[in-house]
Amino acid sequence: GVQEDNVATNWPQIEHALQQEGIDDRPTRIATLATIGTEVPDFQPIPEYGTGDEYNGRLDLGNTQPGDGPRYKGRGFIQLTGRSNYSTYGQRLGLDLVGSPDLALDPHIAALILALSFKDHGIPALATAGNWQGVREAVNGGLNGWDRFHQCVQALEAIAEPIAPPAPVE
Repeated sequence: GVQEDNVATNWPQIEHALQQEGIDDRPTRIATLATIGTEVPDFQPIPEYGTGDEYNGRLDLGNTQPGDGPRYKGRGFIQLTGRSNYSTYGQRLGLDLVGSPDLALDPHIAALILALSFKDHGIPALATAGNWQGVREAVNGGLNGWDRFHQCVQALEAIAEPIAPPAPVE
């Protein structure tokens, strides 16, 4: 049910980001595709559905200012959430994600955030070990979306040929 144009546009950027972080092995690609299939089924970075009000005052997300919940609600391929995450990944990418959180909707930036987050949260090791619940928990903080994620993993694992390595980016 994914629009092929979105895959054709966004997958090369995601592949490149994974390759750049040295995590472009088959299990990590499966984890990536299943995560995107669960978080953003149209295969493009989107803002989280809903207002984000439920994140107001969430100190675990660094939301210390009034309105931080809606301002730093989930965005991108993995739904980056919370002032502290926008600050951390903005600093690492040399971008002002705190001042301009919608930058996380740019496919190139969203792909870089996904790759960095996967590396930071040990997704490659979890995926290589076949610990798919661990992957989901590391991405989402719980098993929200587990059925969809697991269905995607099973379909991707059933593909006989390995997912092709990324083409060199020029």
